[in-house]
Amino acid sequence: MLRGSLMHKTPAWRPWALLAPALLTLAALVLVPLVQTLHLAFSHDPHGFVPARAGATLENFRILMGDSGWWHAVRTTILFALGAVLAETVLGLGVALLLQKLDTATRGIVLAVMLLPWAVPGVVAARLWGWMLNDQYGIINAVLLDVGLIRHSIAWTAGPTGMLVVMIVVDIWQATPFMTLLALAGLQAVPTDVLDAARMDGATGWQCFRHVTLPLLWPTLIVAALFRLLDALRMFDLSSVLYGADMNGMTLSVFVQTQIVQFGAPGYGAASALATLGVIALVVILFWRCVTVTRRGSRS
Repeated sequence: MLRGSLMHKTPAWRPWALLAPALLTLAALVLVPLVQTLHLAFSHDPHGFVPARAGATLENFRILMGDSGWWHAVRTTILFALGAVLAETVLGLGVALLLQKLDTATRGIVLAVMLLPWAVPGVVAARLWGWMLNDQYGIINAVLLDVGLIRHSIAWTAGPTGMLVVMIVVDIWQATPFMTLLALAGLQAVPTDVLDAARMDGATGWQCFRHVTLPLLWPTLIVAALFRLLDALRMFDLSSVLYGADMNGMTLSVFVQTQIVQFGAPGYGAASALATLGVIALVVILFWRCVTVTRRGSRS
């Protein structure tokens, strides 16, 4: 009775009053930059490519749609994100299946070693791999030359394809431990009695994985892949450190930063930032749609 009376006497506005400072701060941090970006994107930019005039305009977006550098950044970003996330998910699941067969002590040691690349900051990883892949003094070329696999040093980032592949490889090296950790957590949650029942019915190891483990693990893998996809679509550090302002290896985030900082065009940069949000939203929606359709098809 006492507890009920105290709860009844608590004003309904008090929780909102306690949350108000945090909510207002969060709203300011999100809304103020968004409003400023919208204002710059639809305005004539005196320091950019659109002559300064009064009133709103779509000129920044019109120029952006005809910018070949923008479309190249869109292509690079999407190919990088899809290639890296797909490879990391498959490799992470495979490594997690191997780790599950180890005893607890050995698994803990292997996991601790595996998580080291994930703990390395992206800028450090990009600089490290840039040194190792250098065609003049890189250790990768030196090792391949010593063992006789190549006859002369290779410029791994000489073209757009090489730049994209290098970024995917570096991201796989860094993010696969994260996917392995999540996949291993999902495997630990799979009920052992269901697997035992499938084995008693005569199911092989592959059949148990295909029809029991994978369906139960599917939601965990999808959530992990979605988080990694969002992270890969906004990737900045690898492209910026490895290639700088080179259009051949530029992602969308680097494109936006280049327009604002290096070219001094905040209006055009704001328009490209809004377009980047649209591209990310579209890719995520299509990814979720494909995953939903695939899951419904497998159930039927």
